[in-house]
Parts: sequence; C-alpha cells; structure tokens
Amino acid sequence: MTPRIAAPPETLDDDPPVTALMTHRIVAITPDADLAVALRLMAAHGVRHLPVIDGTHCLGVLLETDVARLLAGVRPEPGVPAPRVGALCRLAPALEPTARLSDAARRMHAEGVDAVLVTDGERLLGIVTATDLIRSLAAGRTPR
Repeated sequence: MTPRIAAPPETLDDDPPVTALMTHRIVAITPDADLAVALRLMAAHGVRHLPVIDGTHCLGVLLETDVARLLAGVRPEPGVPAPRVGALCRLAPALEPTARLSDAARRMHAEGVDAVLVTDGERLLGIVTATDLIRSLAAGRTPR
C-alpha cells in the first residue's frame, strides 16, 4: 500500500473524505444471479457497477461493460447453464472510510480500474466511481 502523505489542515476541505462523495445507497447482487438479471438491475437503478455480495462478504464488483460484452456474444446451447455473476466478478480495491478523494483517484489510476469500494473491515459502506470523481471536479474539488 502506498504511504499516505498528510496534508496541512487548511487543505483538507480541498480533499474531502471518500464518505462525502461515495454512493451510500448500494445496489448489490449475489454471485449466483443470472447475468441478464444483473443487467436489468443496473438499468433499473442507473448504475454501471454492482458489488457482488455473498452473505456479508463483498467478493468484488460486476461491471456493466463486462456483462454487456458477454451477453452480446453468448449463444445459449441447450442444456448448458448460462454464466452467473460470480464468473465475471472482478476484485476491486478497497479504501477505509477515512481515505480521501485523492486516495481514491490514485488507487483507481494505479490499479487501472474505475471504482473503489469503501469498507469498514468486512462491511461494505459504499462505492466511489470515476463518475463520482468527475462530479467532484465539476463542483470545484481537486484531487491531488
């Protein structure tokens, strides 16, 4: 993990905590769900990322692009079960609730992803996406 550099107190407002920007209302799915169900859930709720939850444990994130790409190329064969959410679930980096917006931006960049999970131990608190970062920039907040 990259060491965190403390910012002087007067700059903290320019780098809000991830909890101020994350999506708190989590729309999630289980790993055994059908991919078509996942895509309909994403469309119904206007989200592009679904945390994949098994009980109380978050396994990762399902991306809309992965689901659409697979479903566009799948020709169902008789007797072959359709792929499930768990097969496409990606590991997602996690940040603690004390992390800052700049931490989320650096983590997304370093890992080549467009979302990070905000967790408190095993408990999923929210998700921060590239869209959240763009909204923050448009509002005048600048991640460093």
